Amino acid sequence: MSEEKKPTKRKGRKKGSTTRYCLIQDEILGKYEVHVDEANHCFMLVDKERNTTEGYYTQLPYLLKRVLKEKYVPAGSKNGETYTLQEYITQMNKLGNAMAKLLIPAHHQFRPGLDKRT
Repeated sequence: MSEEKKPTKRKGRKKGSTTRYCLIQDEILGKYEVHVDEANHCFMLVDKERNTTEGYYTQLPYLLKRVLKEKYVPAGSKNGETYTLQEYITQMNKLGNAMAKLLIPAHHQFRPGLDKRT
């Protein structure tokens, strides 16, 4: 009895097909660029140097957090270094400030000292 093998059906798009309709490049993104995919309405983080997709994100703030976290938050596991809790909290605050600067409109940002009520 020989069984015939049926070809497996593949899900998703064909390899190499692209439906990117928007490209975002900015100095804040560093070595990355953002492609907006028309087919599934997501943001793709692409490494410019290697031309590889690093991740898919449903919302731009999630993508920005990933890029800024890599920039600000120490990654101790890569270098075998350890950090104090205070160093980690300081870097997370820098991350939060950078995200707020990008995502919160200027007229909504809280700036100490500017609220002079008389």
